[in-house]
Amino acid sequence: MNVKEVLKIACEFIGLDEIKEAMDYPLSATEEQTEIINKLLKCFNLVQEEIATEFLPLTFKQEISATENIYFSLLEKDVLRVLSVKKDKKTLPFKVFPDHVAFNGSATEITYNYIPEEVEIDDNILYLVPTRIYAYGIAREYFVFEGLIDKASMFENRFKNSISALLVKDKNLILPKRTWF
Repeated sequence: MNVKEVLKIACEFIGLDEIKEAMDYPLSATEEQTEIINKLLKCFNLVQEEIATEFLPLTFKQEISATENIYFSLLEKDVLRVLSVKKDKKTLPFKVFPDHVAFNGSATEITYNYIPEEVEIDDNILYLVPTRIYAYGIAREYFVFEGLIDKASMFENRFKNSISALLVKDKNLILPKRTWF
């Protein structure tokens, strides 16, 4: 999924056709258009973080070599929640502190949910959320920034309903076979 394409869909929802065109020709964009594009990119990053922290957590497994403590600053990604600490595929009991994870002995692997890094307009991301849902969230954030709460509320409902529908595990309800008398 390309960030620019998602922003263009959001522009359609918001009604920013001139900004959509300015994304294709950034060198000819005015200062005001560039400012709006940057605001939309900020909205994208906020929505991406919201999806990853509240709805579909991103999980990362990292091999390490540590004794008694693993400091978050030494890990590859920004830790949201520690899921497990292991030594040779055996799970170790651990305790989470604000800046590290403590455990007894040594560890060779840590698995955790993480906060995604901020992206730029030309980046591609791999994520299991349709572009339309991202665009709903971006439109919501944009209207909040602009102080248009009614429009923001409308896109909030679309965003939350779409995410909820996406997260429903089994949409098919199977009823028992009926017999006729």
